[in-house]
Amino acid sequence: MRACIAFLWGLSWAQLLPNLGGQRVGVSALTFLRIDPSPRSVGLGGAAIALREDPFGAYWNPGALSRISGSGAAFSHTFWIAGLDYSYASVVLPWRSSHRVGLQAQFLTSGPIERRTEYQSTGTGEYFSATYWAAGPVYAYEFSDRFSAGGAFKIVREQLDFFQATTWVVDVGFLYQTDVRDFRFGVIVQNFGPNSRLRVRRSSANQAPDVTVSSYPAPTLFAIGGALRVWEKGAHHLQAALQLNHPNDNAESLRLGFEYSYGKFLYLRAGQKLGLVEQYVPTIGVGLMRGLGRGRLRIDYAAEWLGRLGLQHRIGLIWLKEPSESFSRSSS
Repeated sequence: MRACIAFLWGLSWAQLLPNLGGQRVGVSALTFLRIDPSPRSVGLGGAAIALREDPFGAYWNPGALSRISGSGAAFSHTFWIAGLDYSYASVVLPWRSSHRVGLQAQFLTSGPIERRTEYQSTGTGEYFSATYWAAGPVYAYEFSDRFSAGGAFKIVREQLDFFQATTWVVDVGFLYQTDVRDFRFGVIVQNFGPNSRLRVRRSSANQAPDVTVSSYPAPTLFAIGGALRVWEKGAHHLQAALQLNHPNDNAESLRLGFEYSYGKFLYLRAGQKLGLVEQYVPTIGVGLMRGLGRGRLRIDYAAEWLGRLGLQHRIGLIWLKEPSESFSRSSS
């Protein structure tokens, strides 16, 4: 009986999310741009496009930044696979009544790697490193109390020993707010830009000029999703989020997440990614928030099982400052 139920469950999801686009795997460059920096988002299975009051929205949906009443800042660190370290930081500031401006930056580094050859498999004594980063401004505008939109521009740089590439990408997204159970609806196009051209950097002027080795597109993503309050009683709140991802270098996938909060102090999260190979284990996360001066400080943690790549950990810190009285009066 259990085997029959499991078969029907798998068959239903196979029909809902067929592996259309699976042949596109590996056709993009700059894949570090797809690493989710937000522990809250990871805890919700990646269903983050409609989240509010979160400076990590600079990454997931710039249009949601207008829902931050004051200023905010976020920082996270991910203990990525193979000993890689991935860090992200963003800051958002209010400007006039309906504008938000900010900056974001993300870094992935390998540390020193010893060079090896076919004749010196134990190492040559020389070292090189792999470094990837992206940084740029973010802007959001609140057209009304229901609709907001925003965009982000990023300069992207990758360097692996004497291979290097520099390009740019843009993100465009919007968020629509309703009065029905606090339902929000968002759409984003992420990492849209020209191809990344990997070149061989020559170390001497006597050598031949730089040579383009390969050219591949950035990992562009189109995502659509929503979030709503499903239960509320006193200080207890439960919201659900759902998101559909359509990348240019992989098959479509569905993200589902739930977040329980108690009195804006304790946050418990769980999520599931559907349609991805070897990511059948739910993601989990926890957050703690407390008031500090004129703002609020929140610490988040998330764990994600990546199959053969093992368990990945993310930690994050968010600071939200209440708006000044002058800004509150101008906003109202």
